[in-house]
Amino acid sequence: MGHHEAVAQRGVIRHQGRLLSYQDFGPVDAPVVLLIHGMVSDSTTWNRAAAQLADLGHRVLAPDLLGHGDSDKPADGYELPDFADSLAALLTELGARQATVVGHSFGGAVAMQLAFDHPELVRRLVLVSAGGLGRRVHPLLRAATLPGAHSLVRFVVNHRTAALYRRPRLHRSLRLSPDVVANLGRVGRGLASPPARTAFFQTLKMAIDPFGQRGSLLELDHVQLDLPTLIIWSERDPVVPVTHAHETHAHLRNSTLEIFPGSTHQPHHHSAHRFVQVLSDFIAAS
Repeated sequence: MGHHEAVAQRGVIRHQGRLLSYQDFGPVDAPVVLLIHGMVSDSTTWNRAAAQLADLGHRVLAPDLLGHGDSDKPADGYELPDFADSLAALLTELGARQATVVGHSFGGAVAMQLAFDHPELVRRLVLVSAGGLGRRVHPLLRAATLPGAHSLVRFVVNHRTAALYRRPRLHRSLRLSPDVVANLGRVGRGLASPPARTAFFQTLKMAIDPFGQRGSLLELDHVQLDLPTLIIWSERDPVVPVTHAHETHAHLRNSTLEIFPGSTHQPHHHSAHRFVQVLSDFIAAS
């Protein structure tokens, strides 16, 4: 699998006056894999897998979606087509004529929208514990759409508390794993500032209401039935149920289903080696 020596280059593009930050791993002239993260996250969730993919000869682009990470956090522009258009601009500006597009959680919905709005750019689709495939979702995300949630989040996660979450002594006393510590750091970065919180709530309310996800992109025929599609899920995903994976596989004629053991919502990070192998095999076969 190599020695995971690939190092990302950071870059930005400007789309409609807004800066989109991205990480770029691997050879510039290699086949492109676009990795799209979920809500309250950023491109670093892919680092473990991205370095391995680059070692295998892929060019890996991992953007920070608008409102996330180092990208701009405007007051509006958080509909699925907005995200898709900005990623299409990224691929076009970087000379990627086609890509294998991988979306995790909310990023899965963005990936499906990108394939629907810009089919010429998407060679293959990979849905990792993806949102946008049915109503069911974790109750905490539904609760975050209720009145008063914004004030509660502002109280729990701000610049002062985010600094507390980064303290090693706290991590040791709570016996937190490195993965949990990394996730806490992303949540802190994703919600600490007022613009970041606004971006989160605008994105959330576009995708979820108090009763669950707003619907299924499959029902809207947003996914081409013949587009080569790989579906990766954990068997006990605590955020989006694995039943969505089975239902999507049954719906899509040209799909492959891989269920990983365990109860993580981040199989691409938790089982990065297997994720990379499955993804590489899929790319080679399709």
